[in-house]
Amino acid sequence: MVEHNLHFAVGAGLEDLGKGHRSQVGTIYSTLSKGPRYLELAEGYIVELGLDKDDQIIGYKYVNLGKMMENIKKGIEPTEAIEKASGKYGRFDEAVKKIDPRQE
Repeated sequence: MVEHNLHFAVGAGLEDLGKGHRSQVGTIYSTLSKGPRYLELAEGYIVELGLDKDDQIIGYKYVNLGKMMENIKKGIEPTEAIEKASGKYGRFDEAVKKIDPRQE
């Protein structure tokens, strides 16, 4: 029998907090008239949804709010901070239509 004696400092699992990490709870809803809408997912705040010719979601553009706030705290102007913390997921660039999920 092999014994492992592992000791961890209290709170060692929390050492990454404060490095742009946020809660990973997503917000998605759907209606019969509009279909599904992604508002916030693990990547961040959803800014735009990319739809195909059948109005099916094929990707999205997001802003990672944790990274954005870190950039602002470092003195980066808000517009640049948002740009640096933005990304795309899926086939967003192939979308035939892009919508704001909070407006359409």
